[in-house]
Parts: sequence; C-alpha cells; structure tokens
Amino acid sequence: MKEKMQTQERILMVVDIGGSKYMPGFVDGSGNILYQERREWTAAEPEAIVGQLKEALHHICARYPELAKKAEAGGLTIPGFADPISGIWVESDYLIVKNLPICDILSREFGIPFFADNDCNACALAEKYFGGAKEQEDFLYLTVSTGIGGALFLNGELYYGGFWHAGEIGLFVVEEGGRWSDSGSVRGVVEMYASGRGFAENYLQAGGQKSKKGEMPGGPEISRLAKEGEPAALKALELEGCYLGRIIANACAAADFRKIILGGGLSMLYEQYQDALCQEFGRIQPDRKVEIEATQLGYSGAFLGAAAVAARGLEGFRGSRGAGKPEECILHVELGDSIESMLEVEGKCYPCKEADFGSFLAAETIASQGQKLKEIPGIKDLKKIVQASRDGDENADQVLSGLGGQIGKGLACACILLDPGKVILKGTGTQCRVFQESLLETVKRETYYRGTLPFSIVWEK
Repeated sequence: MKEKMQTQERILMVVDIGGSKYMPGFVDGSGNILYQERREWTAAEPEAIVGQLKEALHHICARYPELAKKAEAGGLTIPGFADPISGIWVESDYLIVKNLPICDILSREFGIPFFADNDCNACALAEKYFGGAKEQEDFLYLTVSTGIGGALFLNGELYYGGFWHAGEIGLFVVEEGGRWSDSGSVRGVVEMYASGRGFAENYLQAGGQKSKKGEMPGGPEISRLAKEGEPAALKALELEGCYLGRIIANACAAADFRKIILGGGLSMLYEQYQDALCQEFGRIQPDRKVEIEATQLGYSGAFLGAAAVAARGLEGFRGSRGAGKPEECILHVELGDSIESMLEVEGKCYPCKEADFGSFLAAETIASQGQKLKEIPGIKDLKKIVQASRDGDENADQVLSGLGGQIGKGLACACILLDPGKVILKGTGTQCRVFQESLLETVKRETYYRGTLPFSIVWEK
C-alpha cells in the first residue's frame, strides 16, 4: 500500500485489474500515486468480479472522501481484451469474463465516466503520459512478465491494428519446431522462451536446479545466482537478452520505432541482460539509432496505465486511426532491387524512413546467425530465376520456394506486429505459383491464426 496526499488539479479513480489480484486507488493528473491498495480476488465469476470492484472503490471513496469528490474519471486496466471505445471487457486471459460492460456499470455506480483498455496498451499510454516516452511519437512498449506482449505508438497515437491485435510481439517465432504456445496454435514463439516461464525453463535446461521443494525458480532467484557467478543463471540471462534483442530488431525492420521501453517483471533485471540484448540488436540493425531502456515506472506501470486510460478518455478519445477497421489497414511489401514495406492506414502512408524490411533476420533458431532478407542468395537475381522457372528449370523452382519461405517469415512477423486487414505483395516473383505457395505455407505456420488468415493477400505485378 502506498499513500501520497499531495494532490494535483486532476484526480483519477483507477483500478489495475490482474488475474489474481486487483489494485484500486487514486492518481493525480501528473501521475503521482495518491493512494493504492492490493486486494486478492475471492471469486472469478462476472457478478462476483463486479461486486468486488464496487466494494473496493466504495471503500477507498469512504477512506478518502475529498479525493473521491474531486475524481473526474475512472480508469481500468484489463487482463485480456477490452474495447477502449465502448468500455466493454470482451474477454480475459485468467478470469471468467465475456462481453462485460464494466465501464457502464461503474459509471452508473459512481457518477463519473469510466474508461478501460488492455493492460499492455495501458502501460504504453502510461509511458506516453507519465514515463520515458513523453517526447516520443513512435515507440514500442514491450512487457516481459508471465507472458510477452507489445503495444505500438505510431505518429503520436496508440496503434491498435485492423483487428485490434497489433503488437503481439510475443508470438514471433524464434525456435522452429520448439515449445508449443499456450494456445497450441504455433510452436517456438518467443513468449515460451523469454517470458518468466520461458526464462526459468532456459535456466533449467542450462543445468540449473529447482528449489528443494521442487518449485520453478523465479527471476529474482536466478538474478541472485547470476550475481554469484552460477553458469546456468548467467546462460539464462544471456539467452534472455539474445531473444529480446532479436525480436526487437525484427520489429524495427517493419516500423520506424525510435525508442523501445521494456516493462514487466523481467524488465527489472534489464541491466543483467542488456549487453546481450544490445549486441544482438546491433548485429541485426547496425545502423539504427534506437533507444532501448527499462521502464522508469517500475512495478507501477499498469496502475498508472489505468490513470492514463482515464486521462485519455477525458480528452475525448473516440478511437485511433484504423482501429478495428481491417479494410483501412494495408501492409504493402514490394520486391525488387530492394525489399521494402509500408503501412497504409485510412489512406495515409507511414513511410519507413529508418526501417528496412530487407534487414529482417530470417533464422530457424536463436543459435542460428540467420540471413537478412536482402542478403539471401538469389534475391538480387530474381528476374533471371523467375524466367528460368518459366522455362521449366526445377532448380529455379527450388530457389523460388526457398525465397518464398524466407520472405514469408518476415511477412508473418510484420503481420503479427501491425495487424493489417490486407497485404499487397508487389514486384518480381510474386506471380510465381511456387513462390506464392511457399510464402503462404510459412505465414500460416508462423502466425497464431491456426492456418486461417484473417487478412487477405493480394498479388500484384
């Protein structure tokens, strides 16, 4: 519990909702936490959740009536999917919730407007309002905790994607044929290797031991062992940096991020894997000038995220460009002398001044050095190879199939990150059947859509 009674002009009533706990409190307009408390869920059904939230908020209002009287709005962080426009809690990762109009319910109860958003998106908003991204227009927020998630700011606003699923960077494939994802839809995603669970698994595979009670070691324990020089702990931290460095570098191949902020529990260990992360990032993107840092907000990111959601709501938020409009979010990829990509949202293009889609590193495993798309053998001779394929050269078909698979890896990650409603592939080779089949097979295998792509792919000459 924290208390800070120096108030600023605006007061916000907030709740950080988690899978096992929830934290109600008050925050002022400058991001100062005036009061917060931690509570555990006693039941997880929708009616019980609503009842507990009402009781907790009434409790803090009774305890601090002056703050309650001044509160202009309420904000909620949701562990799962929330519609930030309607305020509906659509579904949850850990609680039994489906299409719950939580903001309307609480607004009627307390007489102020309530606003909600997914916890990762809310954390990104907190960085923009109160943290290390106040001056940034284009940045990526990455939460590394029980799972791995991401949120994107593009051109000064939170970008949600055509299907509301932008930023799912934890589902980038880093180990082909590796550990199954939680949903069982794809193998080898980075979440299974660099989240808190994956971090512990890596430690055990490197020769580390479980506790005497047979429990999996946590991040703080592995951190302590690494400081004592234990080889398994040091190896786990090295892998953590390498995995995160690679997915950040590949994300930067598709968007003009100027800053990366790491949040979540494992961001607290950033100093111990920073060198490995920066080394891998620099190997893949040697010419990119991108700031990478751990959050300045510590463990309060999600709590302050609820305040940022409330503040944004008071400013008149009615949705961001392209949010939930698949027909308005188009990813263009062109093959020629170079490999280029561009995101178009509601007719406005976001040219990648710094991003270079050809710098995407296609690799089967983290141990592989991989190949950048623009450096794959044959990419510079596509016209000749395409013509040879048309002339019946089977070797040319094999080369085109390989190229389709490698470019498919990059496209899969770009679609996971940017959540387009349509992909337009243009240029040399895109009309070849063998290239198309290989690319599609790879995209379906390395995305989490269970083989049925939500976006369309258009092949242009």
